Amino acid sequence: MTQINSDFGILKSQKATRGTVLIVAWVAFLLRTINLDTQSLWRDEVDAIRFSGWRISDLLAGLTQEGHNGPIFFLLLRPWRNLTGNSEFALRYPSALMGTLVVPLGYMVARQLGFSRRTGLLFGLLLATSPYLVWYGQEAKMYAFLLATVTLAFIAYLKALSGAGARWWVVFVVSSSISFYLHILSPLMLIVYVAAALLHYGRLRRYWKAWFISMACLTAPYLPLVIWQLSFLIEGTGRGHPFYPLRKQFFLLLQLYTSGLLRFVGLTAIILFVFLFLCGLFLINRRARVEKLTPTKRLLLAAWALLPPVTVYLVSLRIPIFEDRYLIYITPAFYLIVVLGLVLVRRHSPRLAALCLGLILTVNLMGIWQQQRQPIKADFRAAGEYLSGHSPPPSTIMVQMPYLQHTLNYYYPHKYTLLEGIWTNDNKTEATLSTEMFGLTHNLTSLWLVVSEEDTWDKRHMVRAWLDKNANLVDKAHFMRVDVYHYQLRPGNIEMQSIDTER
Repeated sequence: MTQINSDFGILKSQKATRGTVLIVAWVAFLLRTINLDTQSLWRDEVDAIRFSGWRISDLLAGLTQEGHNGPIFFLLLRPWRNLTGNSEFALRYPSALMGTLVVPLGYMVARQLGFSRRTGLLFGLLLATSPYLVWYGQEAKMYAFLLATVTLAFIAYLKALSGAGARWWVVFVVSSSISFYLHILSPLMLIVYVAAALLHYGRLRRYWKAWFISMACLTAPYLPLVIWQLSFLIEGTGRGHPFYPLRKQFFLLLQLYTSGLLRFVGLTAIILFVFLFLCGLFLINRRARVEKLTPTKRLLLAAWALLPPVTVYLVSLRIPIFEDRYLIYITPAFYLIVVLGLVLVRRHSPRLAALCLGLILTVNLMGIWQQQRQPIKADFRAAGEYLSGHSPPPSTIMVQMPYLQHTLNYYYPHKYTLLEGIWTNDNKTEATLSTEMFGLTHNLTSLWLVVSEEDTWDKRHMVRAWLDKNANLVDKAHFMRVDVYHYQLRPGNIEMQSIDTER
């Protein structure tokens, strides 16, 4: 009878835990879908629409081109678009679903590592309310998919190493292969998998054949990538990313992981998270046996959190490639170490742990609220509405930088003649610019200029300076990261006439 009661109690506890995980996942879903279309689409999201219409051969060829990270997301987006259309909500909804899926996957990671249900639930709560993860759960890009896929691969890998069965090696190989073609930097997780195998050397010795077969199976899908990446590394061709020292790289990641895109609380959140992170890695408490927190587990989580960014830094010494979102798959390790810090602090002081958790959730919810209440992405939606509100709608528009014409086209439905803004970051002289601008505008009396990310194309703002000098500014409007100017051009162009006279 005692045994039956015990088994019934365990079953009841497991059922309650599953219910709590579902509640936390539901919270994650609501946080990601409420105000899903608040932000305007930015150029990378509009690119998702464009690339998802490409042929498979073109998508694969894009792997060797700057700005292309993998074809699988776009292949999945194509049938989804055919089903739901191209609205902002529809485009972002799959990312919201994958961002929600990360919560139960995170709980499974914690349990697979041998941590308690409480730790798993706290971990899921941090994943659900992280402003950074909510942000990428509301973006029509591959990053939420990448996070879920890598987390699944990590769970399968741990299960396979623990002898749970051959099927988990299959899940590991398939999910890892998918991650490679979601984003070209996801193979950095292979370093973490090797570290995990070495840390579990006893298990590796028992399953070394299955381990080698799975790694060999990963070679086939990765080989096309590694051939290109090696040649890319040897050539040293830049990809347009700035170089970040390792210290700044970690600081940027900390800012984003602790308070989201707006970083509105300064160093407060960073100090709190770093304190708990260090506690999770180094604090010793012999009474915390329930967590079975061994040095091996701490080293494994540290390897997952730290090895990919260190590797990115080492590669960046040759070719700068750092972008925080490229490393989104290390966030589970970071947040799980923070949760372990909370659990260990609680053993010393329950009040301090409760205060820390309360502060974390407050910062998270405030960060989400801030991200959703004000524009952060370039607001082409407002710019398009502003242009459309004129009668007649503008028929000649210059876009600076020109690539953003695709984003403008999404929000501005009227036909217009596009003038591509002139590239001046090649040390172009004023005289050369003047000649080119006259060639573009000599037969115009009216010109609308849409400016966004101007410094990447015209750092000295020469095009606007030329228009201010040679045309009359009759209207302007400023939106988040987008500026719109309306110029009336003077017939004959005074400056060009003076240049011709001097010649």
